[in-house]
Amino acid sequence: MTTTLEGRTAAVTGAARGIGRAIATALAAAGATVAVVDKDGDGAAAAAKALGGPSVAADLTDPDEVERALSEVVDELGAPDIFVNNAGILRAGDLVTSAIDDWDAQFAVNTRAAYLSVRAAAGHMRRRAAGGSIVVVTSNCARTPRMDLGAYCASKAATDMMARCLALELAAESIRVNTLCPGSCDTELQREQWRRLGIGPERQIDGDPAKFRTGIPMGRLTTPEDVADLAVVLASDASRFVTGQSWHVDGGQTLP
Repeated sequence: MTTTLEGRTAAVTGAARGIGRAIATALAAAGATVAVVDKDGDGAAAAAKALGGPSVAADLTDPDEVERALSEVVDELGAPDIFVNNAGILRAGDLVTSAIDDWDAQFAVNTRAAYLSVRAAAGHMRRRAAGGSIVVVTSNCARTPRMDLGAYCASKAATDMMARCLALELAAESIRVNTLCPGSCDTELQREQWRRLGIGPERQIDGDPAKFRTGIPMGRLTTPEDVADLAVVLASDASRFVTGQSWHVDGGQTLP
């Protein structure tokens, strides 16, 4: 069994910071040449410089921008062996009183952009006809409801099912599709949610019976590196016969 990615190419969306940057860093450390794709062009360029690969700035909710971004990756590296869709946003709030714009924004980035991105990446992999691995970062709340995260949960659930259907469609062409489902993760996205709700990490770790939260049995938040290490496994030949699966990285937060 090996997780080496020597000689392979990868593209990671939302890789300027947080989980995406950790995944890009881990893929590069395993030997892959990694393209960083992010709406934040300066952040993408800084991350790519540190990793030694190209960067592409793009708004992934726009299909023309997605096609351009993937074409630039292919021009630089060839069709990617590995594609990781990580770009996402979170806007906390309950379903009854939060702004409809918050619902629309989360579906635009977490679901529509994910679909457009994996669709474009899969097209390039198909034309190369040499298989590949697509990893889609969703969330453990894709299957577990959460207070104050209804729109986020729904957008991630839709994306998780999209990825599983894509896995079925692409299996005969040796293109594997799996999802990574992090739990409460120590990222700027998570910290912004805490600021918006006026809380801290303790509620995630210890649980909150009043909010129907079970806590994290392993006693800490997920880290971006926890997610990145499993992304390397899913990108590699160590998981060569694994597709259509959702992998929870949450310290037991969603145990039945």
